Amino acid sequence: MVVKRNQRKFARYGVGSLGVSLHRVGLLSLFSDQVDVRAVDFNAVGLAFRHSRLLSPGQSVLMDLVTDQHRVSRVVAVVRYSTRMENHFRCGVEFDFDANEHMRSAIVKDTLKSIETLLNEVVILAAE
Repeated sequence: MVVKRNQRKFARYGVGSLGVSLHRVGLLSLFSDQVDVRAVDFNAVGLAFRHSRLLSPGQSVLMDLVTDQHRVSRVVAVVRYSTRMENHFRCGVEFDFDANEHMRSAIVKDTLKSIETLLNEVVILAAE
């Protein structure tokens, strides 16, 4: 029996009330379609979500992330995996902090870290 190792470098947290919208960029970035996806877990460097479509590893996507207290738009991420489940795909993305000036900004990084902290606090409160 082969034991699969967890390859994550950072802990992932439950998603609580995290809303995620995915934008798949079209031909020459002239248009994009937006769809809400169901987040599965999150940390400040990436997230996993359920999606009805197959996404290709290496594909870039734009995301909007929203909680009751935080909002960050046009987050660039790279698809790392897309696995078929029963009636959906589980996709994992890593945020691309080198993609553009927006992604290199302290505001984006700080907001993602704040979302992670908020979700971690929810986990701690639930355990008490």
